[in-house]
Amino acid sequence: MMAATQTEVRLKNTAGSAAAESQDVLRMAQDNVQNVSRQVLDATERFTRSFNLSKEDAERFAEQSRRNLDAVTRCGTVLGQGFQDASRHWFELGQRQFQRNLIAFNRLAQARTLQEFAAIQSEVVREGLEDLVKDGKGIAETSLKHAEEAGQIFSSENKPVAQAGTRPN
Repeated sequence: MMAATQTEVRLKNTAGSAAAESQDVLRMAQDNVQNVSRQVLDATERFTRSFNLSKEDAERFAEQSRRNLDAVTRCGTVLGQGFQDASRHWFELGQRQFQRNLIAFNRLAQARTLQEFAAIQSEVVREGLEDLVKDGKGIAETSLKHAEEAGQIFSSENKPVAQAGTRPN
């Protein structure tokens, strides 16, 4: 049992490290999206100046660009959170499965006959598959929830701006 406790501690430490790394990756992704957003807004401004767009058209295009970039930023945040949640679920699944395996091993070790061992083993396999389906469903539901939330961000945004009335010659 001492080895099991040490393994569980290592597994928890690994899960904690992975969660911290996921946080760092999420922060980096958000920073990158913000930097890209600033660069796109600057490029949009240069674009409108170079094509001699009217002030109204330039403002409309700039506003649409800002809304699009805002949607991309929010979507990135939602998907990053989804990735983090899914990662956490996978690590928790590993911890639960480790505990289940210890319990199953103890049950098998207590079998007194070959028939009892076979019955316990088949029960352990059945329970393992049930748990796998249940855990997999939970991870899938979490991922789907975040994907739907990200999709709603884009569907709630206004449609693209109509073409500008002025065009370069």
